[in-house]
Amino acid sequence: MSESNLRQYINEFFDELVLYDDYHNNHYYKMLLKAGIDVFLDNENSYNAYEIYRTFFMIYQISTENKSDESNSEKISLVGEPNTLLDLVKIMKKYEENTGDLIEKQRDHFIHSVNVFLLGLAIYSQNKSYRDKFKDYILKSPYEKFYKIDGEFSHEEFLYRWGVAALFHDIGYPVEIIGKQLKKFLNDGIKSISSSYDADTAIDFKDFNEFNTIVKIEPDFADSYTSVYPEAKFLNLFKPTDIMAHKIATDFKSVDVNDVVKHLDSFVDIMGESGFIDHGFFSSILVMNSYGYLIQKYAKNHDFFFYPIVDSATAILLHNYYRNVLQKSPFELKSLHPSQSPLAFLLILCDELQEWNRQPFGVKDKKRSHVNELLLDIDDRGMDVEYIVKEGSMGLGFSEDKEELLKNVLSLRSIFKFGLRIITDVEQDNILKEIVHEESQAPDILIRNVERIAVQIHRQYVETTQKQHDEMIANGEEPDEGFMKKYNGLCSFEELTPQLKIANIRQARSIPGKLDIIGCEIALAEDEREAILEFSEDEVLDLAIYEHKEWCDEKIGTGWTFGENKDLNNLVTPYLVPWDDLTPDIQQYDIDPVKNIPHLMESLGLKVVRTKKRLLTFEMHKFYMESHEDSQQFDDLPDYIKYSNYKQTDFLVKILSELGYDVVDVESTGKPISGFDEDSIDYLAQREHNAWYKLKVNLGWKYDSVKDYDAKTNPNLVDWTLLDYETQEYNKNTFRNLPKLCENVGLKIVKI
Repeated sequence: MSESNLRQYINEFFDELVLYDDYHNNHYYKMLLKAGIDVFLDNENSYNAYEIYRTFFMIYQISTENKSDESNSEKISLVGEPNTLLDLVKIMKKYEENTGDLIEKQRDHFIHSVNVFLLGLAIYSQNKSYRDKFKDYILKSPYEKFYKIDGEFSHEEFLYRWGVAALFHDIGYPVEIIGKQLKKFLNDGIKSISSSYDADTAIDFKDFNEFNTIVKIEPDFADSYTSVYPEAKFLNLFKPTDIMAHKIATDFKSVDVNDVVKHLDSFVDIMGESGFIDHGFFSSILVMNSYGYLIQKYAKNHDFFFYPIVDSATAILLHNYYRNVLQKSPFELKSLHPSQSPLAFLLILCDELQEWNRQPFGVKDKKRSHVNELLLDIDDRGMDVEYIVKEGSMGLGFSEDKEELLKNVLSLRSIFKFGLRIITDVEQDNILKEIVHEESQAPDILIRNVERIAVQIHRQYVETTQKQHDEMIANGEEPDEGFMKKYNGLCSFEELTPQLKIANIRQARSIPGKLDIIGCEIALAEDEREAILEFSEDEVLDLAIYEHKEWCDEKIGTGWTFGENKDLNNLVTPYLVPWDDLTPDIQQYDIDPVKNIPHLMESLGLKVVRTKKRLLTFEMHKFYMESHEDSQQFDDLPDYIKYSNYKQTDFLVKILSELGYDVVDVESTGKPISGFDEDSIDYLAQREHNAWYKLKVNLGWKYDSVKDYDAKTNPNLVDWTLLDYETQEYNKNTFRNLPKLCENVGLKIVKI
C-alpha cells in the first residue's frame, strides 16, 4: 500500500516498546520484528507476511523454560521445538491459494491476518483510552506473570496477546473453505439441471470431542486455575470449548457458563442446520489445542496458558461468535465494551476494517472491485478510515453498512469520543463499467453456434488485415516488419494453431456477456426490435477494455508471461499490461473486433438489439419524466446515471422475485398479472428506494435540498420514512404501473 499514517503509527508503537528478552538477555527481537514489518509494508505479499509469522514465533514460541537465558543456550540448541501453529498457517495459506476458484466468495486471509495485526498495533499506539482499558483488564486479573520492565507493566503484554489473536484468528479457515466448496459443487451441479433445486450441505464430525480436546500430558494442568476459580472444577479443563465458555462467563457477568457450554457443545450441529461455518470457532480450538500441548510439555507455569492464551483464543472465538450468537437470543448481549474483552473488541474492529489489498480468490470476489489503498487518522477523539478504490465500486452503501455493523456490535464511543468514520473514495473513471460488468448474467451462446462465430471472427481478422495492407500499398506506405509478419502469417481457421483456435472460441463465447454490459443481446433476424448497427464511442471503448482484460486472462491461463520482446516460441508477450499502458495501435486490436460485432452477427443471419430489460429502463425513465419537470431525456443523462438506472432495473427484478414474481418475455408461458396489492407495493417501493439510496451514496452523491447532477446532490437521499408524501407516492406509482410498463416493451410479470 502507499505511504500513509499506518506506518507512522506502527513506528510510534515500536518507539515505546521494550521487549523483555532484549532488555534482560541482549536479544534483538524488536529490531527483527520491526524490520520484517517494514519490509512487508513496502511490499505486501505472502512471502513477507510469512516472515512476520516466523519472527513472532521465534520471539514467543513456547519451548523449554527460560529458553532465552544465555546460561541455557547450549542445552536449548539441542531441543527440537515444534512449530505446530506455524505449520497450520502454511496449511491455511496453501488451501486458500489452491482452492479459491471452487468458491463463490473468498478473499485472502493470510496477508489479511498480518494487516489486522498491524492495524491493531496502530490503534493501540494512538488511542490512550484503549491502552488504559487493556492495562486495567490485565491488572485486575489474577494473572501475575504479565510482561514487566523494572516491575512496571510493559506494552509487550499487548504485543504477545494481540499477536496470537490477530495472526491466528483465521487459522481454521480451511474448514470453511471445504464446506463452501462442497456447497458450490452440489448447487452448481443440481442447478444446472433445474433452478428449482435447493440443496444445502454441512460439515460433520464422526467424533467432534476428539478434535475438541487438549492432549493430556500433566493431569494437574489446571489445578492453579481452579484454585482461583473453584467453579471451574466442574468443567472439563482439557476441553477448549469448556475453558472458553468459562472465560466468556467471567468477562460477561450476565452470561451463565452452563448456557455457553451447552451452546458450544452443540455449535457444530447448529452450524450444520443453519448452513454456515464459523471458521473462528475452529481457529480458537486449534490455538487452544496447540498451545495447551506445548505449555504442558515445556512450561512449568501453566498460567501461561490459562490467562494470556485463553484470552487470545477466546477473542478469536468471539470475533464472529459475539454478533452471531451472544447478541441474539437467549444471551441478548449489548454492544461489546473494551473493558469486557479488550482483545475481542479490537479483533472485531480490525477484522472488519482491514479491507485494503485483499487478494480475491473466490469466483465472484475476483469480479468485484477492491480497496487499493488506506488513509488512516487515529487519536483519542476518533478514528477516520478512508478506503481508496482506483477502479470500480465497493458495492451498495459499503461505508454506511460497515459503520452500522460496527456501531451495533462495538461500543465505539467508549474509546473514540467522536466515534468511527468510514469513507470510500472511488475514482469515477470506470465506475459505470464496473457496476454492470460484475452484474453481467448473459447466457452462453448455444454450443452449435460458437464455432461458426469463431470462424467468422477469424475471417474478419483476415479481411481487416488484408484491407490494411492494401491501403498501405495504395498510399505508398511501407508496412513495418511487425505488420508484414502478421500479414504473411494469415491463414484459414483450419490452419491456425490450437492456441489461436481457442482464442477465437473464447472471443466468440464472450460476445453475449459483452453485449449484456451495454444493455444488448443477440436476436434472430425476424425479431421486431430495431437492430443496433453500431455502438457509441463510449460503448466501444468500454467493451475493448473488457476484451483486453479477457485476453490477458486467456494468455496467463495458457502459460504466457510478460516480457519486453514478443517471443512466440517461449510464450512471451509485451502486452500483458493494463489497457492504459498499451499504445493506440495495439489498443486497436481490441477495438476492431468489438466494433465488428453487429456486422459479425449480421453475417450469420442474426442481429444485435437492446435487451427488453434495458428497454424497460428507458420506459421507466419516460414514466419518471412525466411527473418530474426538471428531468432530462435518458440519452442526455451522464453515463454513470444511465448505468445506475440499468442497475436499478436489475435490482427491481430481484426484489420482485422475493415476492414470488418473475419478469419474462411476453411470449413465455404463464398468465401476466395486472397489478399488486397495496402491502406488496409498499414493500417494493421501500426496497427500491433503499437500494437507490445506497447506490447513489456509493457513486458519491450527497443530500442537499437542491437536485444537481454536476454537484451530485439530491433532496431524496434520506431514509424512506423521511421522504415527503409526494415522492413516496411516485415510488409506489412506479410499481402500480409496472405491469403496463413491462407490456410496453414486450415483457410481462408472472407468478412463479
